[in-house]
Amino acid sequence: MKGVVVIFLLLAICQCNVRVTSQECSESQPCRFVGGDPFNFSRSGPMSDLVSSDGFLEVDLTVAVNPVVVEWLTLFRRTYNGGFPGPVWRFKPGDTVMVNLINTLQYPDTNNSFNQLRFANSTNLHTHGLHISSEKPQDNVFVHVNPEDAFTYEYEIDSQHPAGTYWYHPHLHGSTLFHVHSGMAGMIIVEDDPDPSITPQHLLDVSCPDNCHHEVRLLFQPTLLYADNYFPSFPFIQENIHDHNAFEMSDALKDWLKNNGVDYFTTNGQLWPEITFQAGQMKRFRMVNAGGNAALILQITDTNGAIAEGCTVYQIALDGIYFDSATPPRLGKTMLVPSAKSDWLVVCNIPGTYELRSVKSPDDDVSMGGMQQYQGKLLTIKINGTLTSTVIPTPLPAKQSFVSDFRNLTEDEVTGRFVIEVGPDLTLNRERFQSKTNFRFVANLDTVQEWYIINTATSAHPIHIHVNNFQVISYNNYTGPIGAKVMENKVFFDQNKQQCDRQYENFNKSIQAMLPDNDYNKWLKYRGHAQRWRDMESHPNGTLGYSPSGIFHDVILVPPFSNITIRFRTDRFIGTVVIHCHILYHEDQGMMMVTKIVPAGANTTGAHIKSGDAYPGQCSKCDPFPFNEVVGECSGSRRKHFNIIILVTGVLATFILFIVTE
Repeated sequence: MKGVVVIFLLLAICQCNVRVTSQECSESQPCRFVGGDPFNFSRSGPMSDLVSSDGFLEVDLTVAVNPVVVEWLTLFRRTYNGGFPGPVWRFKPGDTVMVNLINTLQYPDTNNSFNQLRFANSTNLHTHGLHISSEKPQDNVFVHVNPEDAFTYEYEIDSQHPAGTYWYHPHLHGSTLFHVHSGMAGMIIVEDDPDPSITPQHLLDVSCPDNCHHEVRLLFQPTLLYADNYFPSFPFIQENIHDHNAFEMSDALKDWLKNNGVDYFTTNGQLWPEITFQAGQMKRFRMVNAGGNAALILQITDTNGAIAEGCTVYQIALDGIYFDSATPPRLGKTMLVPSAKSDWLVVCNIPGTYELRSVKSPDDDVSMGGMQQYQGKLLTIKINGTLTSTVIPTPLPAKQSFVSDFRNLTEDEVTGRFVIEVGPDLTLNRERFQSKTNFRFVANLDTVQEWYIINTATSAHPIHIHVNNFQVISYNNYTGPIGAKVMENKVFFDQNKQQCDRQYENFNKSIQAMLPDNDYNKWLKYRGHAQRWRDMESHPNGTLGYSPSGIFHDVILVPPFSNITIRFRTDRFIGTVVIHCHILYHEDQGMMMVTKIVPAGANTTGAHIKSGDAYPGQCSKCDPFPFNEVVGECSGSRRKHFNIIILVTGVLATFILFIVTE
């Protein structure tokens, strides 16, 4: 009897402590976050689905400072419609979507110099990943909606738009990072065709509009970054955009959050929510990395962090474009760099408790190139029922013609060639962003473009291209320069550590610099991407920072000293094409440029391709560049020389693959 009384008293004490702890947790008495609230499946309230009807969707999107509550902590953040995150838009290919963006933020606005954090109270909108016009009143990211002003966007969704998962967020140059990390984001779903002859029935069975209860939307946001593990922290952003006086938390609370390691992504505005479904029940996970600083390496694990043997995951899409067939993620993981999106089909046949986590491995650093990788839990998954043996079907819808396979085209079928050069000092093609009319390249409509994304810098950058998704063709041997900061100047060197003849516009030619040892050591560390990528193509393993060939993206990680060939069709839309790093602190500081698509047959001359006397990728005047023009005093043409390099790389890759398969 005494034992029973003791147990009863202990239980009572435990329950009392829980209640007291809950009551005592406050901003003046902070305590550990626990998470675990039931996953929000709600389609109502601020996060409700806004669904098109009879081919039309009208959205009122109001920007204001609102309280965001995470357990005992109240944050004051800029949000949409008072919700966190914003509402989900759902519409069909061929629909018209009208968005009334109403900015209720107040004057005065904050201001700094160009290519710095500024405009805390001005905004605009970007429909990230949509294949859509960049001209007003559609996805023009140079619209500037002042405080106490409004703008109406009217998006004409093409009838052939790919069904998939996308998202929206502000894109005003100078405040993109601040607004996105404040919480201004929401998911976009372009619905599948309901015809089972077009969309396999097993996909319709786990997708809206008829089976929304099997569709798991997961918008991951860097809401609670306070401990400086992932740069930049939210207090750093707020201070540098000069908003810290208006909605500042106490220094004591900031110190507590920092000292207690509070660096957490939220999931649909919740901290580590818990979702429950039945064993053998297939779900569709729609996932978005709605942040601007850290990659997510997504994997379903057991509660100890080991890969979950009881769950099967097949990836079906990336950045809104379906794969050819459903396939297990390489190494059981899907990498989402900032802004990337992915769809999974998930079945857990063994009852138990699992976790969706972002995991990182030192083995991936050689391809991730210093890219920040979030590590932590995002979602708890509880599986009820009994042991089952459900198998995930693999058929997927056919792709649209403008995202067909471009890998086996002849040279005559490729019309335009261009190089995007990622460089030191947050530059693209050796310059920071200058203006929305400073076009670095011009392409004709309805042509297949072959572009090369190279990285001369010592760290990786996720490069996002608006309007048209692009296909990865190959990773090539890197023959370009090494870019470095020397005494506050960016300087380019060849791979023998000699200063390049070709630098950039306004380069001080009196500079005679030495390549710093640290930069050269990083070159030695990271070189060899092409061979590692070929090894990955031949075997179902390898490091996660590389994309398999054939996959379509709108954003791709570009490792240090890499050279990636991409192809895409300039389909349907003329106008500005924005290209930028999606580490948004970099973008706001000028790591952005614009190109342009003009009508078929129109003049494509006049673009600002060079920086000074240097084409992107050049170190000396005889270095190859993929244009049909002879290199001054050098024999041969850039295009011929460049294509020989690519051809040799391709032949080597084919030979190695043949040897491996034999």
